[in-house]
Amino acid sequence: MKRQRKQKEETQEVPLEFCTECDHDLDDFAFDEKSKSKKKVQDNFANCRKTGKFKGEFCSKVFISEDEIFLKRNEQE
Repeated sequence: MKRQRKQKEETQEVPLEFCTECDHDLDDFAFDEKSKSKKKVQDNFANCRKTGKFKGEFCSKVFISEDEIFLKRNEQE
């Protein structure tokens, strides 16, 4: 008797583009006190957007500072 193998559903990987304009500021950012304050990180991100410095889909600092990250694109996109 032959067994049928179930095909695994392949998950489609979504390429994400993280903003790394902060460059050297990202080095050891996870261990920095600045990363512990989500409000400060969000304020920094808002400033980057306002000044046009933000380039990408997700801010690297916000990603690093979050406890839970869900990397799903909005259904509108």
